Amino acid sequence: MGKARIFLMRGAAAAVIAALIAGPASTATPTKQVVTGPVASYWVDTTTSSGFNMAGMGKGKPSMSSMMGMMSGDASHNVTLTLGSNQVAKTETTGDHLMTAADLPLYYKRTEAGPAGPAQPYTPGEQSHETPKGKILIYWGCGEHAAAGQPLVIDLAKITDPNQRMAMVKQLAPSVNLDTVNKPTPATYKAYGEWPNAKTNSAFTGQSLTGAHTVKTDYAPQIDFSLSQSQDFLAPIKVSGNQKAASGAVPLTWAAIPNAKGFVATAIGSGRERDTFVMWTSAASNTGWMGMAPDYLTPGDIERLTASKVLLPGTATACTVPAEVAGATEGAMYNITAYGGETNLSYPARPADPKVAWNIQWTTKIRYRSTTGGLLGQDMGGMNGGMFGMAGQPSEPEEQAQPQDNNTGNGDGKKKKKKGGGLFGEIVKQGVGSLIP
Repeated sequence: MGKARIFLMRGAAAAVIAALIAGPASTATPTKQVVTGPVASYWVDTTTSSGFNMAGMGKGKPSMSSMMGMMSGDASHNVTLTLGSNQVAKTETTGDHLMTAADLPLYYKRTEAGPAGPAQPYTPGEQSHETPKGKILIYWGCGEHAAAGQPLVIDLAKITDPNQRMAMVKQLAPSVNLDTVNKPTPATYKAYGEWPNAKTNSAFTGQSLTGAHTVKTDYAPQIDFSLSQSQDFLAPIKVSGNQKAASGAVPLTWAAIPNAKGFVATAIGSGRERDTFVMWTSAASNTGWMGMAPDYLTPGDIERLTASKVLLPGTATACTVPAEVAGATEGAMYNITAYGGETNLSYPARPADPKVAWNIQWTTKIRYRSTTGGLLGQDMGGMNGGMFGMAGQPSEPEEQAQPQDNNTGNGDGKKKKKKGGGLFGEIVKQGVGSLIP
């Protein structure tokens, strides 16, 4: 073989390799589909409730029906509807959500804000309430005993500066990264409607969301969709175990919840020492949630928080409240929340041909959660008015007679002030906001 031929073959091989690396000489740019809308955004928030939930304690006296339902173990279902539309601007809107279980009227009327008055200067010392005093003990994690380094103690008596108190409150706020959600609001859409609303504030009486749904309004495209059984309310959480063990820990157990994606358990209560408040969450680390878990989580939130063990997995059916938590309280309330993710719908369907624009008329997001609560370590059936009474505080009298000491003769039968309960009742009634100056 001559040298010229060898050179030509090597050159041809090099050209082939170069072509394989470089790819085709020219590639057509993929067509980017044009997407517009949605014209309207509709959110359906669903809740399944059982037991006695701490979320309602700060909203006043529970109704007799809710108390009876709590004691009988009944579950209730509720929905919150919000619809935003950019189709037409309206100050007052009307509409209806029609479904098999119920017909829910949508309504909203914007109120015109009056002229703003002159700003009032802040004068230090002008506070409408006494600065709380006491300690907050914070625990976390499931197990027979709390891990080393617990509890985190926040001493309110040592935090006299308003800025320091604000920093302390931030420790109790969620410190985990959550997805940003853009739920419809009157401020973000030209027209807005909701249920419950100013005209209709009755409770939802349906038991299921399955079947056809139609939303008709005077300000948005008609919304039609259908939900299957797998897209219905989450099942109620049925607690099967809530008895204190010999170690002092309280193993909480419950039946499995189909479609649950993640769980969080919390407990709050008054400490054994005066003006002491105890908080616990099932998260494996001190996240700062401490009984203030958000109402709903996105699928992305649930995936991240389950992976980091901030949430219990959706298959969880148990979590033991450590003995140190139960032992630190005179009485605590527990709460268990299951998160069920979302159902996302849109109309019309996205065209398969990217050259055809996708003009979205509406989107619908349905979010799910199930929650229950009760007295930690106690059978709910024995509540009968409750350790926490009807106003969210211990029903035991604030004062009780001091018994006679038969050995020393001390004790005169005078009334002695009961320890504990004050800070717990204050925070439960007013929320953590009661600590903000």
